[in-house]
Amino acid sequence: MAVSSLERRLMGWAAGLMLLSLFVNLGVQPVYLEEPRRALIAMEMQENGNYIVPRQLGDFYYKKPPVFNWLIIGSAALFGEYNRWALRLPTVLSLILTLLLLYQVGRRHLSADFGRLWALSYVFCGAIYFYFSMLGEIDIFYSLITLGSMLVFFHYEQKERWSLMFAVSYGLAAVGLLTKGLPSIPFLGLTVLSWLIYQKRWRLLFSWQHLLGIMVFVGIAGGYLALYNQYNSLDNYLADLFSESVGRTAVQNSLGRTMEHLFTFPLDTLKDTLPMSLLLLLFSTHRGIWRQIRAQPLLAFSVVVFLANFVVYWLAPGAKQRYIYMLYPLLLSVGVYAWQERGALARWRERTFQVIVGILLVVLSLGAIALNVVPAFDFLPGRVWITGLGALVFAGLAFLHFRKPALALNWLLFGLVAGRFLFAFAILPQRAHDSAGQFNTDLAHEIQAIAGEAPLYMYQDGRISYTVIYELNRLRGKTVHFNKDLEPGSFMMVPEGEFPAYEPLLEIPFHDGDFVLIQVK
Repeated sequence: MAVSSLERRLMGWAAGLMLLSLFVNLGVQPVYLEEPRRALIAMEMQENGNYIVPRQLGDFYYKKPPVFNWLIIGSAALFGEYNRWALRLPTVLSLILTLLLLYQVGRRHLSADFGRLWALSYVFCGAIYFYFSMLGEIDIFYSLITLGSMLVFFHYEQKERWSLMFAVSYGLAAVGLLTKGLPSIPFLGLTVLSWLIYQKRWRLLFSWQHLLGIMVFVGIAGGYLALYNQYNSLDNYLADLFSESVGRTAVQNSLGRTMEHLFTFPLDTLKDTLPMSLLLLLFSTHRGIWRQIRAQPLLAFSVVVFLANFVVYWLAPGAKQRYIYMLYPLLLSVGVYAWQERGALARWRERTFQVIVGILLVVLSLGAIALNVVPAFDFLPGRVWITGLGALVFAGLAFLHFRKPALALNWLLFGLVAGRFLFAFAILPQRAHDSAGQFNTDLAHEIQAIAGEAPLYMYQDGRISYTVIYELNRLRGKTVHFNKDLEPGSFMMVPEGEFPAYEPLLEIPFHDGDFVLIQVK
């Protein structure tokens, strides 16, 4: 179906508001999950002046190469400190760059209208827009690099520019390898093999252009490993990178867990891509659309490469959805195209979509009002105004949807943007008011108030929340390290009950076992 100028304008306004929403209250939520770990390693790199060898609390860190830590160091230099904005800005910028990548590839190989909606469909996946886009973790950046490698390979393959096809895609895959490790190799290999076989161009695997790509990959990855080897042996490093990947496979998991994963993983993929996966479920589930998809090289590439890579993670019980974020756009491309070609379909499909959008907007309006009776939000200044405005916006969108249901997708996008703003002004402040991350932030301040400028260590290879360590590093202006010796005059975080001769100065709870702060005499 042709896209009207009104639809384009509405989509443009939704995109503009979405970009703004990515930055709203980005630094409010305390750091948690893997965020503080990425910061700790970056801090130690800068403190040591060694940007090649990752370390964590003074020990060698083997599980991830350093590229994302370099981004955090650069972002911290921009802000002048390792604050929450500095940790999360690389994620937001990576998401925006992914949006631009999808738009450009979609525009060049299908249409500008397809490119716009394809790009937005990725950002508006619920798991990304309302969760990972707010975290200073590695996955959104890694997805950008890996998806970039895939789409560059397709773009130059279509232009029959074999040297660039291999050199650029293999170069990006090498950057991916130095970001997250060995998963970049199967992503690259399966993409190249599946598409060249599908295109009956497998002979290119034996060409000098392919050798050029391999040389680029080896030059980048091997060059880094050669530098690393000057400071530390590669044996443990490569062994840990390998074990990180093997630990996700069925070889290392029980049969029951494997069977559960086989059932739930595809469902989780559809769940995490909601509400945009509705386009896939409602409009691509008919035989006719697949003949059109096979006739469009970009869509055929998306399907072939998605299936080739998805099956690896489907068969790996340790795999999580964030490992395949780069595959989400490939999956959603089919739904986006099917939506745009919906004119030839039975009307019930579009009516069903319109009903779902209408119900969702009404539920969101009622949900905004309901926040006023949730005790966890009693602290929130201006709660009535925030929730009231949110409810009014959702109700207004529901009314517009009732008047013009043909614009259901546009109203849905505006509803998601409004939901993200409400999330930023209500949910994120609540997490800063009462959450495990905030508890650990406050705990770090208590530890620092006791320790002052005296040396502070973590005993041996103990583990507490990395949020505590991150905040301590910021407060002290230097990084906390492990220490196996009880150094007189120092403060140490030790397992509870390990040294009964010392009076605990502060309890440091952690789910793997509680610690206490002691002062060594």
